[in-house]
Amino acid sequence: MTARPIGVEVACDGPTGGDNCPDSAAIRARITSRTARQVRADGRADGWTTRRTPGRLLDLCPNCCHTRTRAPEEPTR
Repeated sequence: MTARPIGVEVACDGPTGGDNCPDSAAIRARITSRTARQVRADGRADGWTTRRTPGRLLDLCPNCCHTRTRAPEEPTR
């Protein structure tokens, strides 16, 4: 038997990009999606957004992209 990869799952990076998605959302890959680029294109059709940050991409589900998208500021003393 030969095992073959069946594709890529892209998960939401949460409303601030540094925490988990409150709904534990992940893009539902279509049967023809095999690469991360194809899965992200599927996600855009479902309302997902992608933001570029230094060194990586942040993927936000429809719920998190309407929530605050910046990390909370440190309190000043």
